[in-house]
Amino acid sequence: MAPTPMAVQTRPFAIEPVTNVMLPDGIFDNALYKLRIACHYTNTSGADLTNVTLYLESIGDPGIVVTAQTYTFAKIPAGASVLVSWAADFQHATPGKPMVSFVARADGYTPARSIRQIFVSQTRYDATTKTYSCTIPEGRLDVSGVTVIKPAKGGWSPGDLPGDNKRPWKGPYVPTGLTMVWHPNPAYAGTHGELPFADPWWKVIALVVLIVAAIVGIIAAASGAGTFDVGISGEFDETDPGVVTECCRPEPAGGAEGATTVAGVCGVIASAALATALADDADPHWRGQEATPPAAGELTTAERVRASWRFLDEPRAGRPYRTNVQWAYERITTGATYHHAVSEQQSNVHVTKDVTVTTPGTVSGPDGTLWVEASFIRPDGQPFTGPNLYSFALFQAPKGFMILVPLTDDGVGYDRLANDGVYTGGLPLQLASRILRSQGQDIYGVWKVFVFGQDVNRVAPGTPPEIAAQTIGGFFVGSAIQITFDPSLPCPLEAQGSIKVI
Repeated sequence: MAPTPMAVQTRPFAIEPVTNVMLPDGIFDNALYKLRIACHYTNTSGADLTNVTLYLESIGDPGIVVTAQTYTFAKIPAGASVLVSWAADFQHATPGKPMVSFVARADGYTPARSIRQIFVSQTRYDATTKTYSCTIPEGRLDVSGVTVIKPAKGGWSPGDLPGDNKRPWKGPYVPTGLTMVWHPNPAYAGTHGELPFADPWWKVIALVVLIVAAIVGIIAAASGAGTFDVGISGEFDETDPGVVTECCRPEPAGGAEGATTVAGVCGVIASAALATALADDADPHWRGQEATPPAAGELTTAERVRASWRFLDEPRAGRPYRTNVQWAYERITTGATYHHAVSEQQSNVHVTKDVTVTTPGTVSGPDGTLWVEASFIRPDGQPFTGPNLYSFALFQAPKGFMILVPLTDDGVGYDRLANDGVYTGGLPLQLASRILRSQGQDIYGVWKVFVFGQDVNRVAPGTPPEIAAQTIGGFFVGSAIQITFDPSLPCPLEAQGSIKVI
């Protein structure tokens, strides 16, 4: 028999399970102990596969402890990509690129392995120097002097926690500047050193730092005064005066899951402004290196970038908002110090032309099903399809509790056709009723639906680093929540659909 024609075609990515958001470019960071290893597993044949089983067999770093789980599918259509994920503990993970082995088996075929790398970093915070440091095999990036636009209302606490246990998340912080110092390991000769993980730009590592810091605050808020599984703590002490952000604070009735997801989305959207300002085609480190070739015989021992930017538009997910950016690069070698500076305008390139959401108008309880279909249209008019998005919806019950449902375009379950650009999810009311009863709520009344989508890095393994680095995943290209700089405006959490349960 032939091997099962199922494959993990691109790099697996990290999902943080408290907020349910994908980390920048899918990078795993061991400051967040609990993460999910997610991937799109693709039927590469021209025929449907039946009785398919998928599981994670092993991982190359013994410090990463995976919770075993086997997925079974009665049928996976030809060409479809199903999203699967495994819970894992990264507390003792080593920064690097460990291999992960996945196994698939279907009727009429022998088991087949897919082996892919994941990227693991290590972020820590030094309270004395107020510096975040992110370590990877190629070196260490120190991030300090972060200036931000702070929230107007001073944070919120997800979940209905007793007064003494409330530890509000103080975000979202929208960054407006920072200093990044790269310490290559080892020092290198020539114009360019190794890219982080031989793939993303240095700015992506800085973005990991900001989002890890945001998620740490959200987890702390959700956990009250109890313990929570993170390896760092710290805040941004420098702020950009005169401007404030306004972002929704879910009511306690929204439940910890729904509230922390909204907070996580808001944190990612806010932090992503850093990556937007520093460009996708080549970031300041690469461009600074290009402009400052060292003399023969010199080794580069450190590189510093100080960047600041001003928003010309509000940083809205999926929209081409603009920033005016100034950055200065400094190369320190064994023989001299070199400088280069740039002033320019940059725009967000992770955009959609339109997001359409369809829901039923009414559903009969208690045996009906709530469902939602969402399409995310690119600026060229073509839809995101299949494994190009990580998407989910929040169904908000009439009294506020939120339940998260994944949205997929795989032709499995609620989805009617694989790769047609319609991401679909459903929530059986019997399941919803069991969840809501524990909260003292019921299913009857008007439900609201909120839809979200993050783009996925689909660059094929083996792509040259300087080409691969130009594609970054993990940006929200569609979101029911946005950030505004005008606190007089209505809260920018807008339902894209409503369903009446009768």
